[in-house]
This record gives sequence, C-alpha cells and structure tokens, in this order.
Amino acid sequence: MKKNVKQKIVISIVAIISIAILAIGISYMLFINTNHEYYISEKNINIPIFVYHDIVEEMTGEEYMQTTKENFEKQILGLREIGYQIITYDDLIAYHKGEKKINEKSFLITFDDGIEGNYKVMFPIIKKHNIPVAINIVDNNVGTVGALTWEQIKEMSDSGLVDIYTHSRYHKDANMVSTEKYVEDIKYAHNHIEEKLGKKVTKVFTYPYGLNGEEKIEALKKEGFIQNLTDNKVNKSKTLDLSRLHREYPLNDSVSKILLKTFYRSIRYH
Repeated sequence: MKKNVKQKIVISIVAIISIAILAIGISYMLFINTNHEYYISEKNINIPIFVYHDIVEEMTGEEYMQTTKENFEKQILGLREIGYQIITYDDLIAYHKGEKKINEKSFLITFDDGIEGNYKVMFPIIKKHNIPVAINIVDNNVGTVGALTWEQIKEMSDSGLVDIYTHSRYHKDANMVSTEKYVEDIKYAHNHIEEKLGKKVTKVFTYPYGLNGEEKIEALKKEGFIQNLTDNKVNKSKTLDLSRLHREYPLNDSVSKILLKTFYRSIRYH
C-alpha cells in the first residue's frame, strides 16, 4: 500500500514539474518578443516548418486537409505579433551554410498538393500581409479539377511571395516505386516546374503521404534535393539536416496551442 502511495506521489511530482516546464516555455514564446538573430553555430534554436493543404472559407472535409481562412490569418498574424518571423527555404539553406543569420523565432509555411484554394483563398491573404510561403505541387495533378493551373502557379510565383516546389510527379507512395524510377520522376517534376516558370528553382522535394525510405533519401540527397518529411517533429539548429526536414500540422489550432505542441515536440524528440 505504501509503495503505491509513493508511486502516486512521484508521478504527481513529475507531472507538476513537466507542466511547470511547459508553462515556462509557452510563457517565453508568447510574451517575450525577442528580436535576436543568430548564425547556426551561435545558438540551438527551434525552426518549425508548418504544413497546410487547403485554406477554406468553412470546413467541409478532414481537419488535417483544411484550415479555415479565419484561423489561418489568426495563426500567422498572431505568431508575427509575438515576434515570430517567416523565412523561406532559401533563407534556411543560407543559414545552414553559415552564410546568414535568422531570428531565433523563425518558421516556414508550406502547402502540399497544389489545391485550387491556395490561389483563390490563401493567395489574397498572403498578398495582403506580405507573407512568403512554399507550395509543393503534384505535376500530374496540375490543371485537373480542384487543382491549381500552371497560369495560377506562375502568377503566384511571379508575385515573389510563393516558391513552387515538387511534391512528386504522380503522388505515389515512395515504397511502391523503385529508387531509380522515383528519382527519375522527381527530377522530371522539378525540371517541369523550371520550364513552366521560366527560371531556376531551388531543389526542394516533399514526400507524398510523408512516406519515404533511406535509400531514396540518400539518392535524392546526391541529386541535391532538400527533402521534407511530415512527422510532427521540430527542426533544431544543432541537428538540422536539409535532407530530412521535419514538418508539423498547425491544423485549426490557436497560436498558444501551436506553440505548446511545438515546445512539447522539441523536448520529446530532442
């Protein structure tokens, strides 16, 4: 009996300490509006990459696929109000090389699949607030029902606010295709983007369904591709690996909930 009581006391103490640590972390992220910039060698910071799919007027489908226009705007503006800065993949690459400083409260915004709502609903929002984002498109889907057209993609790219990258040629499970064929398709999709946009594009690739394999990661790394996973982990300066970038879902969460999840994940997966 005494042993059970002691165990409960220990569990309670651990829970209290954990909650206190989380509270301190969230308080820092919410209320301390820092504006310090660092090179990668100077400080180990969290660099979240947020992944969205569609921005909609009202929810009509699965939560992980849709974020309402109202919530998206609240999330982005709320994070900026407490000192967070939105960076691009090119910023992240320069930071990784030691060529550029970034703010200690930085994050990236990405969209998967190339859904039509990115142009109709999301694009006006980012133009209004001058927000840079990346859209990862599926080559074979462009121009089909519910997807972006090349005209829309080029207009967004030409705005200077939207970077266009590949989310594969056919949106297939990486484990269902040979490495040689997979790499060939990714290279084709990337080259097609450059052809349609009429300019060089940084090699960034996002795995469909978040599914990947070590052999494919290494093969695409040799081809010079930055690679996005989707595993709800957080990137840290100290272990930043551009061939295995972590991304997390903001969904329709409040700013405080997003930060709580990010802080928790940064501790859990450290």
